Amino acid sequence: HKPHLEGERARIERAGGRVMIPPSILLGGGGGDEPKETSRVMIPDPDGGPFGGLALAMSRSIGDFDGKSAGLIAEPDVIPWDVNDYYENTSPEEKDDSMFFAVVASDGVYDFLKPGIVVDYLGRSLYHDGSGSDISPLEACERIIREASRMWARASMGGMPYRDDITMGVSKLNLS
Repeated sequence: HKPHLEGERARIERAGGRVMIPPSILLGGGGGDEPKETSRVMIPDPDGGPFGGLALAMSRSIGDFDGKSAGLIAEPDVIPWDVNDYYENTSPEEKDDSMFFAVVASDGVYDFLKPGIVVDYLGRSLYHDGSGSDISPLEACERIIREASRMWARASMGGMPYRDDITMGVSKLNLS
């Protein structure tokens, strides 16, 4: 979650926190899919130091105790998917309830890679689509992480090298 999003920003400001929004976001950004600058939640130095405390580029986080007083929460966005929709919209020949899986990944992945691409790539590694490029789910995760890392490096060219956290996990689900 990005701090400049309307609901996130409102919650942070209600809690007494501040959101720093760079001009590129305020003015509508420069286009393209790559993030150029990010908004940040400003968390004061708990000791009152003159240089301030943290500036987090997220509005939700697990374990950032100092950010709680500035409006950070640990509640995730959960997008439920009703398996019955799959069964109602799939022909009997196509139904296969053995091919469900869950992906959890940080914004360091999704700032550059679209969720559909990540899911498709991981699905092929989990269920070997017969394309001849059978790789393990571990190797698929490693390749996705390397690609996201490469894209972060490319986006920070000319400036200070930066790479956001890039974390992911995948698990098959047995719904039977």
